[in-house]
Amino acid sequence: MRRENAVPFVCSDCRDVVQDTEGPTEWGCARCDGSLRPTFDAYEKWDQAVLDIPGVGRYGRLLPVREPRRLASADAALRPLDSPHLARVLGVASVRLLPQTLNETGTFKDNEAVLLAAKCAEWGLDSVCMHSSGNTARAYQHYLEREGTRVTGFVPEASAYKCVTTELGRSSIVAVPGTMVSAADAAIAHSREHGAVRLAPSQWKIEGKAPLGLAIAEHCQDTTLIAVTIASGYGPLGMERGIRRARSAGLPAPAVHSYRLFQAADAGVLGAAIREGREEIAPGDMIAPEDAFEPTLQSTNPTRTLPLMRSHLAATGSRIDPVTPEEVERNAEVFLERCAELGVPLDYTLEKSAFICWAGLVGAAGRGELRPDERLTVVVSGSAPQEHGS
Repeated sequence: MRRENAVPFVCSDCRDVVQDTEGPTEWGCARCDGSLRPTFDAYEKWDQAVLDIPGVGRYGRLLPVREPRRLASADAALRPLDSPHLARVLGVASVRLLPQTLNETGTFKDNEAVLLAAKCAEWGLDSVCMHSSGNTARAYQHYLEREGTRVTGFVPEASAYKCVTTELGRSSIVAVPGTMVSAADAAIAHSREHGAVRLAPSQWKIEGKAPLGLAIAEHCQDTTLIAVTIASGYGPLGMERGIRRARSAGLPAPAVHSYRLFQAADAGVLGAAIREGREEIAPGDMIAPEDAFEPTLQSTNPTRTLPLMRSHLAATGSRIDPVTPEEVERNAEVFLERCAELGVPLDYTLEKSAFICWAGLVGAAGRGELRPDERLTVVVSGSAPQEHGS
């Protein structure tokens, strides 16, 4: 019989079974310190696996939540849009856009936020805190407040403009002078002073991107290449988790595929560390420039994700490339026009993440690095215009 409201976790080492993690912790087994993994039922077809809940909630049977109804989000954001024109520009067989700016807060981070909001409600947490470069705080505020959990988010002043609502119900977003490290320190201090649970675990951030992979698995099964702009890499880690989960559940999903990942040239710490074979990233390497090309992409998380991303790139035959501001500016107009035709909201002055990805793909095509038979899924990440996400 299929489970509707319980997804147990099983230890990969001792095989102990637990019904949930103990709050927003890493997925570690309390018995043997092994790694916990959620378990799911098997299905023959996608129409058996999905639920009649919009957005992320559609995949509630394949996510570790007890109450999938809490995962309701913007359905259109997980429905790919075909663009023959962009395919012709790149000289590939097809281009499909996953329009993440159609999310309720206009940002890619909604997938993670709606999942964590559901889990915080299940764990009975009244007050939490976190730090981000902007978009994540914006999304967490929206969904956690919706589910009755107060969140205090800390963001650097340089990217605080991303957060259009500093106060929402009991939840607030606080601009902090300094860098992402300063915002992280403020969140730690707030947690200690007020007893708010700090949301930081890597496994839950990765899990928050799994719905994207599940959507690609359901709707883009012939995908050969997935493209997205990254900061620390949680996006592709979660997408690959979702695709593999679909496959392990017996569902049709992309088979052989790889990722083209792009970073702003002044925020390319992760990619540079991997290309240079470094085992760690020094804190001094993550100090953002005063006038960052895209402040949202300045992250401190690569210290955690470096080994995970190195393994991901090797396992999928993928790569990370830097993209210069000049390349982005030169190619922005055509992408903006085609997205507008498809009803995908974008604003170059608000955020450049999606434009960085597109410029990176144009550069790859110009260097002959994209095959004519390539079938691309492009994740349109970043922020929507303010009026969309407000």
